[in-house]
Amino acid sequence: MKRVPIMLLIVLSGSLAACSASTSDETDNSTQHETSDTGQIDKNSNASGQRNGENTTSEDEEAKPDERQDSEQSHEKAEDEDDKKSSEQDSAEEQSIEKEQKQMAINTLNGLVEDGKKGEVYHLNDGFYVGKTTQTEVYNTIGKPERQNTFDRYTGSMGQASYDLRYDENGLLVEARYLGTNVERQTNLGGITSTDLKEQLGEPDEKRTLKETHQNSYIYKLGKYEIQFILNEKDQADHVNLLAIN
Repeated sequence: MKRVPIMLLIVLSGSLAACSASTSDETDNSTQHETSDTGQIDKNSNASGQRNGENTTSEDEEAKPDERQDSEQSHEKAEDEDDKKSSEQDSAEEQSIEKEQKQMAINTLNGLVEDGKKGEVYHLNDGFYVGKTTQTEVYNTIGKPERQNTFDRYTGSMGQASYDLRYDENGLLVEARYLGTNVERQTNLGGITSTDLKEQLGEPDEKRTLKETHQNSYIYKLGKYEIQFILNEKDQADHVNLLAIN
């Protein structure tokens, strides 16, 4: 009778051990399965993150050329605007210079006429008058001319005008020809046109065409005197004659 309980005890112990082992195996298997699942999730997460990173990098790389293009276009636009402003400024300056030169030419035109009404030779010397001043008086005041022919030629320099003076047989000054300046000519005779004559003086009293030179002479009567504006083929004043008339 004593052996039976011992045998039962042995059997029960073995069953408990087997159950314990089975439970341990299940636990280990469960742990390994969870670990495997976790590792797989981490791998998937890393892979997903890597793909997202690649996509972001790719998008950034695609965006960079667009940004460079926009920057280049903006720079080119700024340069175009600067060039336009510079061109407009240059054009405005040129127009201002042309306007100033034209005004100086008009001042010369009006000065020739104002002095011509008195018979005075424009800007050669104070007190020289056609129909009054003699050749001797001119020589004593400004010296003899560089050249003598039908006219006595006085050549200007440093922006000073040149003149031709003609005398009658008695040595009386009867015609003074204003030739203008060679330097900055556009500010005096070179800036005077037929339009300027008509705007400032009205229609001429007489107009002639000089056959030898194909120039046009616009003639205005100034009382005892006559002023002739001789215009070349470019419609620019070549010279101006002031004469004493009977």
